[in-house]
Amino acid sequence: MNTKLDHVTTQYRKFNDNQALTEGQLNEFIDYFEDQDRLSRTRLSGVGVVCGFQTKYIELEIGPTLSDGTSNNLRRPDLELPFDTIMITQGAGVTTDGDLITLRQKGATSSEAVIDFTAKNYRYYRDYNDVLRYEHFRIGGQQIPLLELFTTQDYEDALAAGANAGSFRQVSEISGTLNNKIVILYLESYSNDENPCQDADCDHTGSEQVSNLKVLLADSESVSALIARGDAKDTIYKLHDTYEKLFDSLPNLAARRVILDADVKSADQLRSKFQGAITAVAELSKGFSSIADTFKVSLNLGGQTLNDKLNALLSMTGAGLKDYQYRYDLLKDLIDTYGEIRDLILHLNVECCPEIASFPKHLMLGAVGAKMELGQYTPLRHGFYNSPVTTNDDENYERVVMLANRFVQKINGFQSYVGSIKITPSNIDVKLGDKAIPYYYNVDQPLLAQWNFEKTKTDRQNYNLSYHTANLAGEDFIQNPLNYNIDNNDFYRIEGHIGMPYKTALQNINDLKTKYGLAFDAIALVLQKDGKSGGEVPGREKKVSIDDLRKQLVSISSDVSNRAVNSQNTLQNISKLDDQLRLLNQAEFAKEGSSDGVTVVKQDPKKDDVVSELLSEFLERKSGMEHVGGVARGGTIAFLYESEANNQVLADFSLPYLCCSKKDPVFLVLPKNKLCQNDAPIAMTLTPLDAQVKAFINGTPIPAITQSAGQSFFDPSLVNAAYFGQTITFTVNDDPVDAQMMVYAQPSVSVAPGVVSYDAPTMDENANNPDATVEFKVTGDFTGLTFTWNFDDGTPIQHNEAPTNQKKHVYKLVAGEEKTFNPILTVTNANGCSTVYKLAPLKLKGQSTIACLSGMRVVIQYRDKIDTGHVCNDATFNLTGNGIVIGGKDPYPGFIGNVHLSNTDGDQDRHNRPNGDATSRSRYNEIIITQAEAKKMAAQTSDGFVEFSLECALPKGNRPPTGCHQDVAYTEIFLANAPIPIYKGYPNGNFLKINPCTGVTK
Repeated sequence: MNTKLDHVTTQYRKFNDNQALTEGQLNEFIDYFEDQDRLSRTRLSGVGVVCGFQTKYIELEIGPTLSDGTSNNLRRPDLELPFDTIMITQGAGVTTDGDLITLRQKGATSSEAVIDFTAKNYRYYRDYNDVLRYEHFRIGGQQIPLLELFTTQDYEDALAAGANAGSFRQVSEISGTLNNKIVILYLESYSNDENPCQDADCDHTGSEQVSNLKVLLADSESVSALIARGDAKDTIYKLHDTYEKLFDSLPNLAARRVILDADVKSADQLRSKFQGAITAVAELSKGFSSIADTFKVSLNLGGQTLNDKLNALLSMTGAGLKDYQYRYDLLKDLIDTYGEIRDLILHLNVECCPEIASFPKHLMLGAVGAKMELGQYTPLRHGFYNSPVTTNDDENYERVVMLANRFVQKINGFQSYVGSIKITPSNIDVKLGDKAIPYYYNVDQPLLAQWNFEKTKTDRQNYNLSYHTANLAGEDFIQNPLNYNIDNNDFYRIEGHIGMPYKTALQNINDLKTKYGLAFDAIALVLQKDGKSGGEVPGREKKVSIDDLRKQLVSISSDVSNRAVNSQNTLQNISKLDDQLRLLNQAEFAKEGSSDGVTVVKQDPKKDDVVSELLSEFLERKSGMEHVGGVARGGTIAFLYESEANNQVLADFSLPYLCCSKKDPVFLVLPKNKLCQNDAPIAMTLTPLDAQVKAFINGTPIPAITQSAGQSFFDPSLVNAAYFGQTITFTVNDDPVDAQMMVYAQPSVSVAPGVVSYDAPTMDENANNPDATVEFKVTGDFTGLTFTWNFDDGTPIQHNEAPTNQKKHVYKLVAGEEKTFNPILTVTNANGCSTVYKLAPLKLKGQSTIACLSGMRVVIQYRDKIDTGHVCNDATFNLTGNGIVIGGKDPYPGFIGNVHLSNTDGDQDRHNRPNGDATSRSRYNEIIITQAEAKKMAAQTSDGFVEFSLECALPKGNRPPTGCHQDVAYTEIFLANAPIPIYKGYPNGNFLKINPCTGVTK
């Protein structure tokens, strides 16, 4: 047998130019890379059956498209139907020698094979004799009986090669025993110089390496014997088969609940409820013993058997037994640990370095026709055993061993402990190792090492939380965890109250609850009435004898010093003085020498109103009480006691919600849980409406609550800057509530008034920019700030910009128009708080950046033979701009107006002919408007525009009735010396508006 990985080639030679190579050098090269490939497959992927290789016995051979591609024998007249076959689906597997096995069929040559098919059907078999003497098929040197399967094609090829047809049988002959036959894929590997060449061609050069895949059948009894006492041991299958069998043999266990009912009216009946929930001890003992045996975990129980030890711990028959609820908790813890172990057993299919000799050349597929359903174990079939690099289950073996050791440590470390009341943060819906360690265990280093796998793995086993802190880490957040963040904890373990008077227990719990701001409620439930109410308020006056108290205290002190009685009894005696001692806190002392001694005034009802109710009446209203060793955040814990005469706490149960208080229920709702310091006060919704609300930061009161018209408000402006960003908690009537608040600082910067600038004036007639540029300057610490600018000019608001020291903005203006703008800067910090800065108003007037036009030229004329006929002696006009006569100087005495179109040689005819033509009836007037005149006229209006008008210059009483000058004055207006007029036409009255400084016309 040619096993490759027994001896691994660790080096090879690199070849030189023109080197004569020997067979050793070439083989060394091939062997090295083949060994690396095999090692990578087994060490980095895994070994065993990967997928497929399902077997089934069928009556008819499947056609070539579904099986091995052979001819469809159903069409052969010489063969009789039906022909039973064993079908094996295609699959993949890896042997421990690194061989990748998949079904194959004959290819074009002897060294080629085809693997692209879905299944193969085997119709024939014959006895198989392993001439290579594969150890895994032998017991005491003798091969077990094996049958070799053949497809139709294999059978025909064997006959063609000279095989004896009489040695073959059809599988139908053994169909009745196939369910007891195990299918084995065997890779027959050898060099042809090792083999007698019975079925191989030896006429070749070199040593041919042969790998023939054989499909074998063996009786299940023979295969089981091979596993147990064969010449070669399949350690991998044997180990994981042990895990499978262990899992199947382990009982499913769950702890019974302690369910309270109205019939529980005494301490003995309550204890019986717990006692009745302690079941399955024998099954737990048997199951864990099997686990301990399999994983070699020592059961060092002081000479006792596990069953005896458990029965002794869980027994509730002791006369003075008071910690029975914790013994029940112990059973729950043990069952939880047992369940964790059981769940991990089927997740141990990991092999770091698979034993090469386990199944180097074969794979077991289980019995013919074995159903491989999800979650079902198939005996005598190799699974797939992963490399640790491919799975997260590689640590599960260590987890199992740690959990098993924790199981033992909990049994040995259980203790009946008595101590002060303490609250420890924990979690409820998690595995036991993620919870705080209960106080009924001895929290020593062995237990800590086994409690939480992840913490132990990272050398942080001392960072578990527990009632007992002596062996925990010394950091304060472990020693006093309630002073630190407990956001990730949803449960409070409450311990130390068993055996304590319920009033004392409740007052201690409430003090701790208030001190640490914890969100839960605590009540007391009495099992029977004995004429005293649990919530009774003392009378208005009582008397207390100082002498009697002194004697009792001296007696107790003596007991403690001399240890005359056990500590439990001493604590109980002290607690009996509780009512009287509390009365002394508010005593009014009589005058010296008074025979009355000390008169005690009525106590504060808030301090003495202990919530208590009869259990049976409570259960009529509420259900769902569970004993969980504490209370969930936002829940209610109930302490059970028998009567006012026997008022020690017997057990605790809890509800997952706040309820049941005889005091007015308290409730607080805030519309927001984050505010900025300048925000307006917010109204608080309270139950009851007249409740007193107080605000705290780390237990320190802060004066942030105000009252107005009977309504409570939270005013963020009253919070000191030192507390910005810290969590503010609240109490309502001195009870903590869940509502929380944070106040953040407003951002603060300095903003200077905007500096205004305009473009410089220019003589460019094409320029026109009346806009103003305003620069704002901001100073301060900009860390975490964003700016939002609103320039109040209709431009888009620029939200959440990165802050800058300078910000420029151009205001779009109209020349001559004045507007007022009110810019706003909003500064926002990372906490969402904003400060709005309303900047000083900006009064801006649109400026002209163009110097007023250098002048205007107005031409008014009558064009004979072009314009309408005109003969008039009195055609005289005034050209005005904004009511000012332009160029009105008269060169001839007696002439009226500055424009003359008279052409009758009369008194008004100035003979102003164009181009000096002495006979023309045309008349021509040209008036030059200076820059100064343009400015003067423009100053008459707010927008700078000049309105031109051509009006008759004659007095109204002396004007010709025919209006001989109407609509005949052809007028043109030119800007300075421009050749093209900006206006031309026949004006009548007002005819043109123009801004002489910008050239804009209307």
